[in-house]
Amino acid sequence: MDNNVTILSMNVRGLFSNSKKRADVFDWARSKNTSIVCFQETHSNKDIEKYWEDEWGNKCFFSHKDSKSAGVSVMFKKGLDFVVHNSIIDDNGRYIILDITIFSQRLSFACLYGYNTDEPSFFDTIMQNILIFKNTSVLLCGDWNVVLDKFMDTYNIKHNRNPNSRKKIDEIIDVFELLDPWRTCYPEDRKYTWRQSSPIKQSRLDYFLISEDLFSLMKNTIIIPGYRTDHSAILFTFSACLEKRGKSYWKFNSQLLRDADYIKMVKSCINDTILEYHLSGDMENLLSVELSCNDQTFFEILKMKIRSLSINYSINKSREEKNVTLKLENDILYFESIMNHSPNDEVQKSLF
Repeated sequence: MDNNVTILSMNVRGLFSNSKKRADVFDWARSKNTSIVCFQETHSNKDIEKYWEDEWGNKCFFSHKDSKSAGVSVMFKKGLDFVVHNSIIDDNGRYIILDITIFSQRLSFACLYGYNTDEPSFFDTIMQNILIFKNTSVLLCGDWNVVLDKFMDTYNIKHNRNPNSRKKIDEIIDVFELLDPWRTCYPEDRKYTWRQSSPIKQSRLDYFLISEDLFSLMKNTIIIPGYRTDHSAILFTFSACLEKRGKSYWKFNSQLLRDADYIKMVKSCINDTILEYHLSGDMENLLSVELSCNDQTFFEILKMKIRSLSINYSINKSREEKNVTLKLENDILYFESIMNHSPNDEVQKSLF
């Protein structure tokens, strides 16, 4: 049984007013052997849902604004084994977030269309909604309208656009331990997903962000020419295998509670997170502080941040200890080699 899942994402620049273009784009997407298709800037409204679902031929989810702007859709291949447990649909045509099982792989799945202005609150909303589903596996895709790396992901773009949105995306990456699969596979390549002429400008605005367990299941990730749009399409293929792979259960190492540096970092993380969501109240009296999100959401965000901090700290500490051990072992081998060939008292003292 083929459990490979291929997801295609593309900004289509409007499908509402031109039925011929819509039919062509649907056919083109099917020709790529896709399991799930995510479109952005569909320019749709609620009246089209049944018509477009019939034209596609299987279950679809839609988020609308109006027939002239925004709009996203998630469309499933006929015959795909999936169950949607819950969904969060934006009223402004900007995102669809699904709690979904594909074959045996349960994950939080999001298709999004970011604003072309600096709107960090939009990405904060995305983060808080993903937290609701509490899935370990996460896959986000779409036209973010924000690059992750200005140096590597833009051409002839002079200004640092949407810096606050980028910071919030970086926070999402940290909280859920996500990575950009294309950049991870091609760290030195320059390839773009949006372009304009006169003057020529290019950016990689379209990308996937996935959890590490999904990356371990990855078969392929590519950027291909788009169809009837000024954006490229992006594809990600992974194996939703029956035998669950990926991250194992994480258990907190209580020895860290005796580590002064770790304790200092956690306290700083707590204070920084409170400050980030602070609305009013004296920071010297944390019980009086009012937050911009409810207590449960804040607690979930804080837990995720401390978990991420703890894992990274433990990994780095373990790496440092291994490096120290390796250096000592190499030093011993070096001195033993000298002792084997030309022993002397000074080298012997170094060994003992």
